[in-house]
Amino acid sequence: MNTLRSEWIKLSTLNVIKVLLAVAVAFPIVVTALTTILGDGIRNSEDLADLISGLMLLSSLLFGVVAAIGMTNEFNFNTIRPTFAAQPVRIKPLLGKLAVHLGVTVVLTTLVLGASWIGGSVIVGDEGQFPFWDTFGIPIKEAMLGTGLLAVGLTMLGFGLGLLIRNTPATVSFLLLWPLLGESIIRGLFSALDHQEWAKYLPYFEGLNMGFVDRGDNTDVMSRFNGGAYFFTWVIVITIFGLIRTERSDA
Repeated sequence: MNTLRSEWIKLSTLNVIKVLLAVAVAFPIVVTALTTILGDGIRNSEDLADLISGLMLLSSLLFGVVAAIGMTNEFNFNTIRPTFAAQPVRIKPLLGKLAVHLGVTVVLTTLVLGASWIGGSVIVGDEGQFPFWDTFGIPIKEAMLGTGLLAVGLTMLGFGLGLLIRNTPATVSFLLLWPLLGESIIRGLFSALDHQEWAKYLPYFEGLNMGFVDRGDNTDVMSRFNGGAYFFTWVIVITIFGLIRTERSDA
């Protein structure tokens, strides 16, 4: 419990963390509200779910950036040394830090998804009714769950990369550029080779597809469950390698 309290204090006292979390929470809610007020593109529950999932991509990346900063700052400012001196079993404070970051991500993601869905439904609805509530079917529930799991996965990925790279700019750059640029280039190469179906073996591509209602052609993507499992396998492996490296190397 003391470990969790310590990690929470570290997380909640950094101004940059507060700003990033505020943006992660406010951006999807505000843009969903503006889109439903000013536009007419939200015609059914699938449209609303896909809008929220797309907006949550930025929030999910920011949750990953927060975890990366939280971990790399420990090495950049050598605050990890007194932590390991107080708790020689290094895995305990590291898992405590991961648990705090995952807890914050789960709570804030639930808040954002709920507020965005209810707010969008109220704005589009007639006299405050929920036009999409009765059509909140299984595919939409799965998409919302997948969106939340993507945020959790990217938080863990940011933590694991922070353990491996130990440098804030390099870790954040890799975390942001790989999904937004790296896999896009690789998918372009696959298309040039006329093998678009190979894209389903890109982990972030499959993680992102967890959050969309329309899964596209079955030959182009894995099932939602298999794609999510594939994505989290990569994330967990990276995190485990980071933990092993930190356990065995000098802090």
